[in-house]
Amino acid sequence: MSHFTKNPNPVIPIPPEKVKYMNTRKIESQSGAKIRIKKGERPLAIINGDKKQCEAAKTLIKAFIEKSLVIPTIGYTLLEVDSITDVNKAKFQFIKFEGADIDVFSKNKEHYSVQLMKETKDDSEFDLADSFDQKLEISPSGGGFTTSEKLDSCLNDIYSQLSKADPTDSERREVRLNLFFGRELFSNVDKQYFDVSEWIKFRRWGKKYCTSFQQSAPQILEKMSLLEKGFNFKEDKRSEITSKNKDKGSIAIYFDQDSSRRKLKLHWNDEDRSWKITKCVRSINRMAILDLISGNEAPDCRFLLKTCYDLKVGSKLTKVIDEIQYNRSFKMRDEMWFRVEDFDGKLDKVEVRQTMSKRRFFNGSFQISIASIKQDSNGKLITQQTTSLKNKRWRSVENIDQNLSLHYDEQEISNTICETINLARDIVKVLS
Repeated sequence: MSHFTKNPNPVIPIPPEKVKYMNTRKIESQSGAKIRIKKGERPLAIINGDKKQCEAAKTLIKAFIEKSLVIPTIGYTLLEVDSITDVNKAKFQFIKFEGADIDVFSKNKEHYSVQLMKETKDDSEFDLADSFDQKLEISPSGGGFTTSEKLDSCLNDIYSQLSKADPTDSERREVRLNLFFGRELFSNVDKQYFDVSEWIKFRRWGKKYCTSFQQSAPQILEKMSLLEKGFNFKEDKRSEITSKNKDKGSIAIYFDQDSSRRKLKLHWNDEDRSWKITKCVRSINRMAILDLISGNEAPDCRFLLKTCYDLKVGSKLTKVIDEIQYNRSFKMRDEMWFRVEDFDGKLDKVEVRQTMSKRRFFNGSFQISIASIKQDSNGKLITQQTTSLKNKRWRSVENIDQNLSLHYDEQEISNTICETINLARDIVKVLS
């Protein structure tokens, strides 16, 4: 008698853009199960095996999906060289990062940032002009190291993803555009000193030159007077969130369900005197990341293009949130209304983020937001400072699924991305 179950077979949905990267042979070898991929608009992994094999395969596939959604389809790490007089003579070094490690997944690794060395010498026979003409090879599992000389080429690759992020499709897909100021951190580096010719050869293979981005840029607030003078940014005090009006902020609950990462957005309802779900999305996917490394004390930048799918807020999730709040023991703990422990037995792999404070600065076309977010995740409670720059026109793109009469113009969106990145670079130059 065969040990394989014939009906029904466990089925797991796979994000369409990730199917070609899933190593089914490896999963079959590790689990003992057989896996068939049913292709189409909604690809499915169909598992065949005994109970133990199927469970092992499901665990491995879910782990692949979770990891693959963090890794962008397109990723670039650009070293800023525009202000360097002689790029051939420029030398850089990795400086140990002494700040607090706020990455809950970093496992306390040593981190380094990139800094341009003041002393340079011309001991390289490498022809940079030739290197810049080489075709950039981008791996979906790593991304490419290059320089700001190749910014236009990198942006063109990112623009190519916009058609795949079209939010006017029948699936109610949403697109999210963000730009953060912060510090790009590196771990598992091979050498301390390098030049541009070596930088563009760096690869993340074998877990080398791993990167993470800390979204904290205190320089922005410290030197806001320069931005007010140079770019006409003005603070909107009416929208400020402080310790006295935390209910103006939001709470995000992340969790796993049906092989995809989901997110609930909660806002305070004055009438009911409770937190209510205002948004529910699934399959949060990083389609493109572009990091710009300043090489000095000014912040680095990260542009991020994400997609997700809008879901109706179901009664089960509403009940979960309500039951937690209606419990007599419900109260604020460590300044947070919800904690991971509240969802034990209710939701899987929960992460809670609550906005503690936020200040907003506007000019005619852009908004700078400086927020403090407390996060409960993986047994750690951390506070993260975030500094973001948004183009006001991005708001209509992000809400286009709610008004399908609006036109999704890829060229216009490309222009706004270029404008925002160029403004971010100008801000960094002022802060340098």
